[in-house]
Amino acid sequence: MPPSDSQFIAKLKRANPSLVKSWAKRQAKAVAARGGYLVTKMDDEAQRYARVSHNDEMPLPAGAEQTLRLDNPKLVALQAAYDNLDVSATAHSQWRQSFLKRNLSLAWFRGDNAYVWQFRQLRNAAEARMYLTLLDVESRDRLGLLKRLEEDSAFGAWTFTYGNRSPVSRDLLDSVNEISYLDAQMGLSSIEGLRVLDIGAGYGRMAHRISAGLPNLAKYDCIDGVATSTFLCDYYLDYRGVPDFVRAVPLPDYETLADEYDIAINIHSFSECSMEAIGWWLDRIAERNIEWLFIVPNTPHQLLSTELDGTMQDFSHLVAAAGYEKVDERPVYENDELRALIDLHDTHFLFRRTDASK
Repeated sequence: MPPSDSQFIAKLKRANPSLVKSWAKRQAKAVAARGGYLVTKMDDEAQRYARVSHNDEMPLPAGAEQTLRLDNPKLVALQAAYDNLDVSATAHSQWRQSFLKRNLSLAWFRGDNAYVWQFRQLRNAAEARMYLTLLDVESRDRLGLLKRLEEDSAFGAWTFTYGNRSPVSRDLLDSVNEISYLDAQMGLSSIEGLRVLDIGAGYGRMAHRISAGLPNLAKYDCIDGVATSTFLCDYYLDYRGVPDFVRAVPLPDYETLADEYDIAINIHSFSECSMEAIGWWLDRIAERNIEWLFIVPNTPHQLLSTELDGTMQDFSHLVAAAGYEKVDERPVYENDELRALIDLHDTHFLFRRTDASK
C-alpha cells in the first residue's frame, strides 16, 4: 500500500465516525450529481411510491390480527387442499408463495400490495392524480354509486378526501368505474336476478361493491386459484355482512359452481396467469351458459399472459376458442385530457358469447 494511502487510512481510524459518514455521503452525492443524478432521502410519502405500504389510521377490527395469520389452521388446511388439487389453475407463474411473502401483509390486505397497487400505481403526486381519477369516474356515475357506497379505510386502504366529498380509494373508484362501464354497455343494473361469476376475485372487492350497490343482484360467486385469496375473500365478505347469495368458493369445490351466470368477470387476474391456467379457466366458462365476459388486463389494448420465464403471450385466441367475440374495448379512463394527466392506460374489454349475439 502506498504511504499516502496508509496515512489516509490511519486518519480515518482516528476520525469521528459520524463525521466520516457525513463526509462519505457528501462525496457520494457529488459523484452522483456529476453524473446527472440527485441523491436525497425519501420522506414517508415518497417511500410509499416504492414499496408495499398500508394506512393504519383505522385500527384493525377486533380479532383480525389473530385471524389473519399465515399459521391460521383454516388457511393452512385450505392451502393444503389447493396444493393437492391437480388442475391447471394452480400452475402459478406469478402468484407463488415467494411473491405473496414479498408483496402482502395479510392483516392489511387492502393496503398497497399484491391485490391493489395504490401509491405505486400512481408513481408520484398521488393526491392530485387521484382527484383527476375521481373526476373522470364521477362523470360516468349515472347510478350515483359514489354517493351511496362508502370507503372506511378498513384493513389498510389508502384514502383521499377532497373538500366536502366522502373519502375515496382505488378500491372504491375502480369498482364504481367498472360497474358504470358494464351498466352502460350491457345493462348490468337492469338484469333481473343478476348472476355474476368472479374469477380471480382476490379479497372480494367487486363482490362487496356490487352487492352493496345493485339491488338486482341474486347471485355472486367468487373463485380464485390462490388459496390466500379465497381465505381473505371469505373473511372479508363475512366482515362486510354481504347477503348469503354472495360467497367465496374454494377452488377444490369449483364443480359446485352454477351452470348459468349472466356475466363472468376477470379483473387484473388473467394477466398474472400462465396460458395454461387461463385456458383452464376459459374452459370452465365455456362449459356454462354465460352470455357476457368482462376482462381487464394489466396491459393496454392487449390480452397478455405472464409465463414462468417472464415472457408474455397473447391469449385473445383462447377467448375466441371459448366462444366469445369482442363487442367493446375502451380505456378505463375515458376522458382523453384527464387520462393524459392521470397517465394510466388500462383498458376494459367486453366479450359476448357468439351464439347469444346472433
